[in-house]
Amino acid sequence: MKRLTTLFLCLFLMVEFALAQTMEITGTVTSADDGSSIPGASVSVKGTTLGTITDFNGTYHIKVPDNAESLIFSFVGMQTKEVAIEGKKVIDVALSTDNVAVDEVVVTALGISREKKALGYAVQEVSGEELTKAKDQNIVNSLSGKVAGIQVTSASGAIGSSSRITIRGNSSFSSNEPLFVVDGVPISNYSSSVSQWGGVDFGNGASDLAAENIESITILKGANAAALYGMQAGNGVVLITTKKAKGKDGFQVQLNSSVTFSNAYVIPNYQNKYGQGYSGSEYMYDNSGTTQSYQDWATDNSFTYVDGNGAGVYDFMDESWGPRMDIGLKFAQFDSPVVDGVYQPTDWVSHPNNVKDFFETGVTYDNSVAVQNATEKGSTRLFLSRQDITGTIPNTDLDKTTASVSGRLTPNDKVTIQGSMTYTQSKSDNLPGQGYDENNVMQSLGGWFGRQVDMASLKANWNTYNQYGNPYNWNSNYHNNPYWTVYNNTNSMLKDHVYGNMSADYKLADWVSVMGRVGVDWYQLKRKRVNADGSIGVQDGGNFNQSKTYARDFNADLIFNFDKKISKDFGVTGTLGANYRDYTYDYSYFAASSLTVPNLYNINNVSGTVSADQYESHFRTNSAFGSASLDYKGYLYLDLTARNDWSSTLEDGYWSFFYPSVTASWLLTESLPIKSDLLSFAKLRASWAQVGNGTDPYKTSLTYSAIDPYNGTTPFRLPVTSPPTVLKPEEVTSTELGLELKFFKHRLGLNATYYDKVTKNQIMDIDVSDASGYDAIAINAGEIENSGIELELNGQILKSRKGLNWDVAINWAKNKNRVNKLYEDIDKYDISSSWGSVTIEAVPGQAFGIIKGYGFKKDENGAIVLDGGLPQPGDSPEEIGKIMPDWTGGITNSFSWRNFSASFLLDMRWGGDIFSVTDWFGGMAGLTEETAQMASRSGAEGKNIREVGLVVGQDVLKDYKAVDESGNTNTTVVSAQDYYESYWGLEKQGIIDGSFVKLRELTFGYSVPAQAFLQKQDS
Repeated sequence: MKRLTTLFLCLFLMVEFALAQTMEITGTVTSADDGSSIPGASVSVKGTTLGTITDFNGTYHIKVPDNAESLIFSFVGMQTKEVAIEGKKVIDVALSTDNVAVDEVVVTALGISREKKALGYAVQEVSGEELTKAKDQNIVNSLSGKVAGIQVTSASGAIGSSSRITIRGNSSFSSNEPLFVVDGVPISNYSSSVSQWGGVDFGNGASDLAAENIESITILKGANAAALYGMQAGNGVVLITTKKAKGKDGFQVQLNSSVTFSNAYVIPNYQNKYGQGYSGSEYMYDNSGTTQSYQDWATDNSFTYVDGNGAGVYDFMDESWGPRMDIGLKFAQFDSPVVDGVYQPTDWVSHPNNVKDFFETGVTYDNSVAVQNATEKGSTRLFLSRQDITGTIPNTDLDKTTASVSGRLTPNDKVTIQGSMTYTQSKSDNLPGQGYDENNVMQSLGGWFGRQVDMASLKANWNTYNQYGNPYNWNSNYHNNPYWTVYNNTNSMLKDHVYGNMSADYKLADWVSVMGRVGVDWYQLKRKRVNADGSIGVQDGGNFNQSKTYARDFNADLIFNFDKKISKDFGVTGTLGANYRDYTYDYSYFAASSLTVPNLYNINNVSGTVSADQYESHFRTNSAFGSASLDYKGYLYLDLTARNDWSSTLEDGYWSFFYPSVTASWLLTESLPIKSDLLSFAKLRASWAQVGNGTDPYKTSLTYSAIDPYNGTTPFRLPVTSPPTVLKPEEVTSTELGLELKFFKHRLGLNATYYDKVTKNQIMDIDVSDASGYDAIAINAGEIENSGIELELNGQILKSRKGLNWDVAINWAKNKNRVNKLYEDIDKYDISSSWGSVTIEAVPGQAFGIIKGYGFKKDENGAIVLDGGLPQPGDSPEEIGKIMPDWTGGITNSFSWRNFSASFLLDMRWGGDIFSVTDWFGGMAGLTEETAQMASRSGAEGKNIREVGLVVGQDVLKDYKAVDESGNTNTTVVSAQDYYESYWGLEKQGIIDGSFVKLRELTFGYSVPAQAFLQKQDS
């Protein structure tokens, strides 16, 4: 008992001693700008793990040891403040807004962090938070509308589709893709090749990146910012920094989960008055001279279904020039009852939503977990994520699994070892087909379809056959049942992608360090496409093809970094380094055009000869580079960079090329007495740089390729493009001027940039005489110039801790693009071609990407000359559009009120044209709304053009004057069908304006106060 009493006495004394060693401090944290309280501010005891946060009123209570010296106060967007305790029991603190304009740090070339104020060129950063506000399956799409001077083009709205990004316009006849760099190591942003004739879009390399694992994306817009990357950076650089463990707060776990729903929102506007068939309008009936009723005449002359393959009356047609719907007519149709082998007439009615009904609601489940542990000596972060995506097209899917690990070790103050590695697996059992191909369901639904077709019938019976042994469908001549396509003719893939780096940094002295870094980007892609027996255009048994692509890009860097204060006023920082790159690519392919056992997709089941292909390439580059940044009194900066590349893809004597740059920036408000409450910050910057573009492997060599075997022997042939005698890299020279201003204590900011970029020594293939044995030869020729203006405007319209906050970010860019010259007497260069006579051309003296095709035949006064009341094509192709927009822009509005937040992003483009095959063919096939519009000529108002015909120049093409061949004003009435079928050969009719204003993002949020979950920990 005595011992027990003694024990309790000791415990009591220890508790009393402990209590005597602590004291409680209270206070309020407010904003120095407006005096409002700051809820959620962090308050910690320096040198300990003790801490708390302020409540909704900005007040805090914390118990601190008697030997505690100071408290640390911090809050996002505010300057951290340390206050000495000195026995005080009440400490009130006012935090000032962080001076982001001057102190902001951004990631630049080679992964080097620089103060933004020191940069003499334009960069723009998008935070990881912005990428995840409204997630996109492809992070490239998340940049659209947020960065001035870039243009993002998504290949389609289908699941897994790739996206293309260009910075400051197209400057090359070859690739215009910027370089993508993740944590200092380049990665391939490859994308699969999809032509107008078909293919499958398996995505682009950057689409493998998980948005939740990205800290920030920095866009180095021009050669001036990207010069240290040399030949890979001719089109700019997209720098991606992934998340790492931060602070020294020990173990942390972060969970994120989201569900996204997708719908096919915008589809073409279709007419819902006339169904499948041919020559079935009332206008044609009225002018036929028949005594039959409209019902009987249309049954005999316009549409009757027998087998969907020509046995009936125009039942093989895939156009909607048939009889009027919804007026009580009855016709034999593909889903009519069959009696004694004959399809019975049923109600001829419209299905206005038949195309829209095909699509489903796509769902994306996105779950991730991040675990990190951070101490003073090192940190580790593990990130795992899973995306399960179902597309809006039935039976399409994409699953992405990502595992990423990063770590940092600092055993002492001289050595830092860090690295990261990410593995992504993307898997799909079926991705939708693209282009003008039977396996693209929109090739049928979008441009050739029957407006009376009941989609529910196609869905319910897609895996059955009609009485003739053909798959159940509305048409057995041109198209598959869309459900047959998506369930039987599939495009599967499995892609493994690994990228990462490892580096070691050793501090040789206080002012100089050396870093060694190795990085790798590796992927393997397996693809398989199958077409079932019975599909349109498929041989007996079905067919399939399978391919495998392997690529590895290895980089090694050795970089010396130095930071030396030369005197009180002068400082210099810089780098000196070398890079080694080794790239390997391997592709193999085999296919069976016919199968012995139907739908057994194994190469051993081939009927006939196996088709096969194989390609390998390998190249290396070596580089040396250096940079120096001179700083005078923290307001005047001069940067010099130089890089020399040696590439194995070019010939000896021409494989070495040198790229310099010089930039300068001047902080006016730090050097002149002009700083005030009105003008908070002012900076002038200027830069000049040269970079380049290399070429593909073996472009300069005479290589042979195999063709199909003959009598058991494989012949080889010479290339169709002659190798050049001399080939140099493309050269990009860029000049840039900029002005940055901040007003009203940094609440309003303006960043203006003017640039001029000239690309010469274009690598292009020009036609040569067939007598030479070649079709073309690769040469250096041509010059493209891009010049433009970029504006960024940021403003805090409303700012209040307890009230409403409203932030606006506006970007706008105008790029003038011009082809200065080509080669000698060549007056045009075909960049690409499409349907009919449509070409996209480079023409000296004009903008890059002139769309040429046949327009209207016109007289000397500009009037359209008609023949029989119909437009005629001109004598030769002419300019019918241009691909480049006049300007692009975006506006982001962000609102917050207490714990509520909301934002929306408007993405805009003005100008630029699109050749739309869907619109063009939709008109020819009688599907689109315009083909059944109301007449507007005198005496025919309010009547459908399929009832009363149309007059060119009055009912259609009303902005033109139309005359006959004698020059008289046109008054000839023609059928709507004759007019819209005249679209063929008139590619101008397929041109549509590419301007848009999109509500790209709309978000709402509520932040749950930490006090709802956490108890204050004072010990």
